[in-house]
Amino acid sequence: MAVGDVVGSHPSVSGDGRFVVFQGAPVVPEGAVDDRLSTIFLTDRESGETTELTPVPEGLRSGDSLFPVISGDGCSVATVTEMALDVFRDDDQDQRWDIYRSTLPHCGGAVGTWDLVSTRSGSGGLARDDVAVAPPTLSRGGTLLAYTHHADHLYEAGGITTISLVDLEVPIDDPGRSRLVAGSPADSPNDTFVHAGLDQPVLSGNGEHLAYRSDATSAEAVPGWAPGDVDGGSATAQVFSWRIAEPDPFVAVQLISALPDGTPAPGGASDPDISRDGTSIAFVSSSQDLAPAVYPTCSTDCPSQVFIVNRDSDRDGNVGTNDVPVTQLLSVENDSDPAVAGTSPSSQPAISGDGQLVAFVTKAPNLQLIQVPGVGRGDDGDLLLAEVRLGRLSRLSNVDGEIVPTQGVHAHPDVSDSGRTTVYDSSAANALLPDGAVQGRQIVAQSSNPLLSLPDADLGTTLVGVKGDEWYVAVINDGPSSFRPTSVTMTNSQFQINEETSSCLFASSVPAGGSCTVALSYTPSAAGGTSGTLTVAEEGFGAVEVSSTVAGAGGEPALRIDPAGADLGLVTVGEPSTEFQFDLRNVAFVPTEITSFEITGEHAAEFEFTTNLCAFRPLNPRAACSVGITFTPTDAGRRTALVQLATRSGQYTTMLVSGDGEYEPVVTIDTDSVEAGADLFASGSQYPPNTELTVVFGDEPNSSISVVTDETGSFAVLVPVDQNERGGERTIVVQSSSGAAASAPVEVVPVDDQAYIGLPGFGLG
Repeated sequence: MAVGDVVGSHPSVSGDGRFVVFQGAPVVPEGAVDDRLSTIFLTDRESGETTELTPVPEGLRSGDSLFPVISGDGCSVATVTEMALDVFRDDDQDQRWDIYRSTLPHCGGAVGTWDLVSTRSGSGGLARDDVAVAPPTLSRGGTLLAYTHHADHLYEAGGITTISLVDLEVPIDDPGRSRLVAGSPADSPNDTFVHAGLDQPVLSGNGEHLAYRSDATSAEAVPGWAPGDVDGGSATAQVFSWRIAEPDPFVAVQLISALPDGTPAPGGASDPDISRDGTSIAFVSSSQDLAPAVYPTCSTDCPSQVFIVNRDSDRDGNVGTNDVPVTQLLSVENDSDPAVAGTSPSSQPAISGDGQLVAFVTKAPNLQLIQVPGVGRGDDGDLLLAEVRLGRLSRLSNVDGEIVPTQGVHAHPDVSDSGRTTVYDSSAANALLPDGAVQGRQIVAQSSNPLLSLPDADLGTTLVGVKGDEWYVAVINDGPSSFRPTSVTMTNSQFQINEETSSCLFASSVPAGGSCTVALSYTPSAAGGTSGTLTVAEEGFGAVEVSSTVAGAGGEPALRIDPAGADLGLVTVGEPSTEFQFDLRNVAFVPTEITSFEITGEHAAEFEFTTNLCAFRPLNPRAACSVGITFTPTDAGRRTALVQLATRSGQYTTMLVSGDGEYEPVVTIDTDSVEAGADLFASGSQYPPNTELTVVFGDEPNSSISVVTDETGSFAVLVPVDQNERGGERTIVVQSSSGAAASAPVEVVPVDDQAYIGLPGFGLG
């Protein structure tokens, strides 16, 4: 969806994805005069209303406002502005730029009411007027703010900057309100390198960590200034993280862009972003030894890559002194083994609150399903989403799950806590949003709900009035965004939820590829069968939920399956899995006979008994027999069923079985190269049968055609190549709406390079 019917850029989104702030050209009524180039807007995605937050107050000199940032709770906005919005403390002199913060109307504030943040130390609360024109950063609750400014505490600092951290709950004239970030050198540089100082601050949502870029040795107890590669050239900057409450200067600041041996990355690092709890930090570096991969061959000016560092190796949710940081390359080709890095620069990472999703901009053609030309602004590119846990990349600039051919003119992504909403600015908004876009660069909000599954369960036969065994049913998240459940409910009180052992109630995020469990027990109040609805749900804006049916019966139990559930893994559609065997045990005090073998549920036909040593044979008390199940998926995604085995007298037991189906489509082209203006023949197989596919070739919105697969999932199609198609290595992409996609390379020979047979000069006269 479009965010606001105005031209804009540099968006920031609240943690729940509801509120978006961005900078844009002011909307000037006809006949009015407004010489500003940029003001700040707020869009409420629930109501669709867009409001200007920085109107020029009457009697004040106008000025631009840039780089807004919204707090995670959606209540506070900070911006860097030229306007002296606090006339008592801001003298509107010098460079004029200062940081202001506002509480938004839906949280008790008022439009146009701003508080000065950037004050000069020891001045009693007077404005600095020397703030760097760069984004500030806010904690989730909006009580902490960090920003970049001139390092005026250094003698003859020149253009060197540093970072101040401001506690907005402390009075503005209190000297304890603001302090310099740890890692700032106390003296000016005295070497042969050009230094920029400290900048690019980002606060963790919990306000406990601040990551930043620095060309000082900021992790040392007494920081100095770092060297560079060449005398007279720039010093090499790295990414660091400051644990704000840590008093020990030897451990308070940690080098993030470090090689496995702990030394700084030779190529330096920049563009940090940090997760809500500070355990994960994404950044950009051109160094080729931070993580193992096949990198492009280069000696200097190597393409930048996007990395993420996990600082919670013991997975306790905290950054401890014993945690060993692990660096992972994110700008890497899907399914490459060994990993193949991007061949052109990637930049601007934006991380989700749980650290499991990272959106970033790339110019690397080998990372994209569609190779886009190098057009747009210098920081533009295609927009990709990395699922950290799954090691998977997907293209964000799509509509309803389908890739839309657009030029790579997207930039400045920001991601909500769950990763469900990504906002960015784009010059191709008209192609992505043909019904709502205006001309010019515009803010786009891309939303993707998680694909959740919760299987039906049957707890079998249980003694009336006696609490049965505890069962676990799992909510599986197949992504791409996270799921943060806050409640688990059951409509039938005979089924009890154990809150202490149900991980779906641990107030933690379930990332793409992850799961949480609900612990259930059954105490039947009467003989016979009963059932209820189990629901696991989020709360707040854009909340989702998933439900299933839980059943059981009161009676005399006789059977037990071991194990009580099975996941048969990831299997190619149409291919059988390896057989899973389980034991069936007689828990009664008398012999019994198993006479009923059923598989029920939504995908029952995809599971079958392939071994059965229990059928119609007596089973003595405490004795066991074995049964085998095989899974053959007919479609992609999560597939579940319920295995139910029963005795001649009606006692039964059940087992949940599941698996994941995946298509492995293949696309082939009949030639290695094609002339612009000609056709190429493409064919493919292993797609969903009888399904419409989109064939994409080219950069324009109309450069796609459709084809329908046959009953075997195969297709063949002629693809026209536009007469004006640019030359070089290109990619044809064939995809289904369910996400099955494959591609194949082809070289396009442009018109100017074609030898026109029969014309003079080409050997015929």
